[in-house]
Amino acid sequence: MISAPLAPADIRLIASDMDGTLLDGDGRVPANFWPLLERILAAGILFSPASGRQYQTLQAVFGDRAGLVYIAENGTNIVQDGRTIALEPVVPAIIAPVVEWVRATAAAGADLGIVVCGAGSAYIERADEAFVAQVRPYYAALELVDDVIAAAAADDVLKLAIFDAGRAETRTGPAVIALGLPADVVVSGQNWVDIMRPGANKGKALLHLQKHLGISREQTMAFGDYLNDTELLDAAGHSYAMANAHPSIRARARYQAPSNLDEGVITSILAALPDLAPAVA
Repeated sequence: MISAPLAPADIRLIASDMDGTLLDGDGRVPANFWPLLERILAAGILFSPASGRQYQTLQAVFGDRAGLVYIAENGTNIVQDGRTIALEPVVPAIIAPVVEWVRATAAAGADLGIVVCGAGSAYIERADEAFVAQVRPYYAALELVDDVIAAAAADDVLKLAIFDAGRAETRTGPAVIALGLPADVVVSGQNWVDIMRPGANKGKALLHLQKHLGISREQTMAFGDYLNDTELLDAAGHSYAMANAHPSIRARARYQAPSNLDEGVITSILAALPDLAPAVA
């Protein structure tokens, strides 16, 4: 793995994960990114926030700028100019077994909670502030309900997200896989496991976007840090793992970016595309 390409690339689409990648240690977009984003879009390059976060949450951060294409809910919801391009709902039969497993495991003393992620809203039934504080940053459209299964029945459920305080990769991920459901299970962070439709992921969404937009793999740059970014990096000719990335992601990517705490996305874009550097007065 090397830190940057040797020559400027013909990039038409940049896709970036959010948490641990673009966002800083406080969960915010670095101030230096906003003027760079304007120069990216002015150059005719599309930018795609590619995240496990809900579309409504991403839209609240980035707004309605022309040239933005959202890959939300780990690739199960693609939105451009306020219009949904593609939805990948879960197989409905998996919802109740996963919810019931979370309920039973939590009742036995585990610090677990589930978010049923619909296209219209996300639904939770665990009401304590410790859990809600973990969920709120990712879901701008969020409803506290008595029964998440009943509440989401009229929505397109795109993903089930399980919060596990400290054992997502060693407990919840393997346990949900062992249920044998028609679903893909991915550890999307230290405390989160996402359950989605088989084959749905950020990489599939990026390939769909490339075809939709007439952009090639080699004209695509992507950044990621965790296991749910694996396919996203595979779909981009210019793939970057953050220095703080999971070891398997660092091994997967073509290039390495500095960590999110060192504004690695910004640094790497400018290294690959020097024409986007701010003009010197």
